[in-house]
Amino acid sequence: MIYREKILESIVKNFFDTEIIKDNDILLVALSGGMDSMCLIDAFYKLQSEVNYNLMAIHVHHGIRGKEADRDLEFVEDYCKSMGIKLIEEKVDAVMYAKKMNLTVEEAARTLRYDCFRRNWEKISKKNAKSNVYILVAHHEKDQAETVIHNMLRGTGIKGITGMRMQNGNILRPLLEIKKSEIEKYVDTYDVPYVNDSTNDDIRYTRNFIRKEILDRFDEINSAASTHIAELSRQAKEISDYIESESRKAYKKIVVKEDDKIIVLNLSKFRLRDKIIKAGIIRLVFDNLVSTLKDITKINIDDIIELCDKEKGGHLDLPYNLTVDKKQNEIIFTKNKKNVSMSRRKKK
Repeated sequence: MIYREKILESIVKNFFDTEIIKDNDILLVALSGGMDSMCLIDAFYKLQSEVNYNLMAIHVHHGIRGKEADRDLEFVEDYCKSMGIKLIEEKVDAVMYAKKMNLTVEEAARTLRYDCFRRNWEKISKKNAKSNVYILVAHHEKDQAETVIHNMLRGTGIKGITGMRMQNGNILRPLLEIKKSEIEKYVDTYDVPYVNDSTNDDIRYTRNFIRKEILDRFDEINSAASTHIAELSRQAKEISDYIESESRKAYKKIVVKEDDKIIVLNLSKFRLRDKIIKAGIIRLVFDNLVSTLKDITKINIDDIIELCDKEKGGHLDLPYNLTVDKKQNEIIFTKNKKNVSMSRRKKK
């Protein structure tokens, strides 16, 4: 297969040959109008002859970048109309949401974007109960390397350096193992139109800083730097999957009580586990109670393990309004409706 078809070959191998994507599935492409997402939708448009799926697109206008964002929306509208692709348009206010939730604009935009994806996925799924519905995003190998470095800086440990997965539930990342240079050659070979986002050069955004000030300099030392970091994430995934499997086995043996508001573990049995399995059990608790590990650092996990090793009882306040209490022979994790530590300070 000639070079310009490498992206198509990779998609067929990873998604069609494995039958992740089958006839009558609905594919909702996150279409920003940038090079990566335009490459993605063009590839799947070409591959419709391979599998009879329904191709759609969704564009989120974040309420930032002014006229440039309006231009992107108009570009995506024109493209989808010319190709006969149904387009879903969403408008959000990332700046206002960032202020309300005390987030960076970058974090707010991502949160709102994925909220839009999830909401529309639910609507489409309800209307098409007999079809699998997937959201396709255009993350590529360098995005993976950025994610790994970002997570390393946040102290997320082995779980964090696994990076993004090619399939995470209903989200597919068909370009995750594709180099940026391959995407550039693809759009040049097939004359795929796209628009540029000027904020991609703004190093005030964390990911842009990592890409331009860290990864680009790594590439000067070794042109395959991003590839090696992405490979590290694949190896970390294998290790993480094994640890998670063993942690789940241990969790089932030590859990005393479990519902959507509280999880109680047997302290004596918890103490018998190796530290790496203890950490895995704690991550499962977070996942079960708040369905996320974002903002959960090694420090949080180490604090819980240290609390459990003490002879006396104790209490910890954790992210997402979670608390952990050590009482007699139990470790009690509780999901609270409000910030417990703030409530205590007000009482004082």
